[in-house]
Amino acid sequence: MGFIKFTKGTSLSDKDRKALQKLLTEEKRKLQSALKDVDASLSMLGAAKKAKKKKK
Repeated sequence: MGFIKFTKGTSLSDKDRKALQKLLTEEKRKLQSALKDVDASLSMLGAAKKAKKKKK
């Protein structure tokens, strides 16, 4: 995703605002999906560490 810089007094047209909102919503969805994957991996690693400690 690119970086968008807005200067003071800049306004977006309705079309641009909707396009930007759609883009940000899609990016948010991707990040939430990636976060779920990371959380799942961390919980699996945590469970594996606990299992090793119990075996000792």
